[in-house]
Amino acid sequence: MTSRMRALSTSLHMLAASVVKCLICSKWFCNSRGNTSASHIVNHLVRAKHKEVILHAESPLGETTPECYSCGSKNVFMLGFIPAKSDTVVVLLCRQPCAATTKDMSWNASLWAPLIDDRSFLSWLVKPPSETEQLRSRQISFNQINRLEDLWRENANATLEDLEKPGVDDEPQSILMRYEDAYQYQNIFGPLVKIEADYDKRLKESQTQTDITVRWDLGLNQKRVAWFCMPKLESGEVRLAVGDELRLRYQGELHKPWEGVGHVIKIPNNVSDEIALELRKTEGVPTECTHGFSADFVWKSTSFDRMQLAMKTFAVDEKSVNGYIYHKLLGHEVEPQSLRTQMPKRFSAPGLPELNHSQMYAVKSVLQKPLSLIQGPPGTDESRSSPRLCAVERRRRPTHRENTRYWSESCPPYCQISRSSGLQCRIFDSPPASCEQYHARRTPEIDSAQKRTRRIELKR
Repeated sequence: MTSRMRALSTSLHMLAASVVKCLICSKWFCNSRGNTSASHIVNHLVRAKHKEVILHAESPLGETTPECYSCGSKNVFMLGFIPAKSDTVVVLLCRQPCAATTKDMSWNASLWAPLIDDRSFLSWLVKPPSETEQLRSRQISFNQINRLEDLWRENANATLEDLEKPGVDDEPQSILMRYEDAYQYQNIFGPLVKIEADYDKRLKESQTQTDITVRWDLGLNQKRVAWFCMPKLESGEVRLAVGDELRLRYQGELHKPWEGVGHVIKIPNNVSDEIALELRKTEGVPTECTHGFSADFVWKSTSFDRMQLAMKTFAVDEKSVNGYIYHKLLGHEVEPQSLRTQMPKRFSAPGLPELNHSQMYAVKSVLQKPLSLIQGPPGTDESRSSPRLCAVERRRRPTHRENTRYWSESCPPYCQISRSSGLQCRIFDSPPASCEQYHARRTPEIDSAQKRTRRIELKR
């Protein structure tokens, strides 16, 4: 071997100790900060929300995946090390619960330290490149890193050269403080809603869970119910609510390929970490199989379609909204208007506590204005002030009771408050499900099925 080849081999060996591969996307990153405040690997893990890595095969520690010695967790943001009291070795343990609850006398739990310190991996685990190696490498800016991470969401094989292609950096038109008319409003907000819809769809599609173990059951309505656990849900990476749709797939060897769509009737709680998915169709369900399933989140464009339709109607139909609201939405200077409202003698509602001075002032102000916004920090009871407005309106206009409606981002809490206060107003939901789908889901059949599920869990 020539001296040049030996030097090249030594250089490659040193570089192998400075890089680490993300196990989720199979991309290699170094432990150097470059022109950023965090190392490139940590920057990627944070941006992509990935948590598992593996060292290079030619690194001093070999092709090793850092994981908890006790529970096997591979979340590098939770992993740390504890030096053994007798031997010259360290033990990797996750912060919670293993390091906090360990009772092994050979480990000193008080000396636990994280593997990631000051936004980079510890040097004994992943060695930072030398200054000479960094000077010879290709420099990349923080802006390029962010753009490349965004591009990887659409194209996993994208490179820095792809950032220079025309059209990659085309930014949508910025929003304005004031708009000339509804057409300009639609032309600016329409593309923004489209971008948000595409991102939300990609996010949903990336939340697929594989290698799921399913336990089958038959509901009283003779529909198949699949019980399973989702690790990503337990770690907080994804969110799930009752009524959400999931697609369950099987592509194993024990049954022909199958997939079925259903809605969630039970989410993890204090009793059980399992999810209950009630399937729409019962034909061909592989109930004899329990392993090798995959679960996909079903993306719905309902909320984004509503936004686009509302903006189109707003631009085309002059009578779609009140003139006052029209100019307010466009940011025009509008002379303040005051409604002649006869204030009720009482603002109380059954089942709800009395309003304090600030809440009373807010309710009175809303009743005297055509358009109002109630907001406040958590704990100021904005959600309980709103049902009172409905109660007052119902008493003031008994003939308009059926036209009293609610639009809320979180419909169930408002339903609970309204029902406890005796209000029978129609409550409408916003994303992700349509109003019709939401109320169709909240049928007595589903409510009774959830109660039966709860009773079964308590019996167990």
